[in-house]
Order: sequence, then C-alpha cells, then structure tokens
Amino acid sequence: MDIVDIALSVVLVASILFLVYELRRFRVLHAKKYELPTEKIWEKFVGVRPEDMADSDLTTKVQKIEGKLDRIHEDFEKQRKLTLKLIEELGK
Repeated sequence: MDIVDIALSVVLVASILFLVYELRRFRVLHAKKYELPTEKIWEKFVGVRPEDMADSDLTTKVQKIEGKLDRIHEDFEKQRKLTLKLIEELGK
C-alpha cells in the first residue's frame, strides 16, 4: 500500500461520514419544516396545542367548564324564580 491508497481511503471514509451527517441534518430540518405548520393548523382549528392536551390538563379544563355551566344553570334558575314572582305580583 502506498500513501496514495491511504489518502484515498481517508477521503472516502470522510466523505461517507459527511454524507451520513448531511442526511441526518436534512431529515431533522425536513421534520421541523413540516412540524410547525401542522401544530399551527392544529391550534387554529382545534384551539389547543397538542402538547397542552395532557390528560390532567384536559381533566382540569373539563372541570372548569362544568363549574361554569353549573353557575350558569344556577343563575338561570334564579332568573326564572324572579320572573315567576314578578308575574305573580303583576297578576294580583
């Protein structure tokens, strides 16, 4: 083996390593390129980011919504009772 064969082998190994590095970098960039618009579209149409959809987070959100619905229902019942009393008073 002479020095030319060794130099060619080193250049070949280096080029293969560089090619593998560039392919991995391209794959990562390609994934990021299509990941962000997908998250933005999801957030726009669903209203919640995918990482915000943890089970515990969704459970607390549902509990808050149920609490608000209960308060609205209570307010509605109060208004209904007041309306009935008003009708009774006006009917006398």
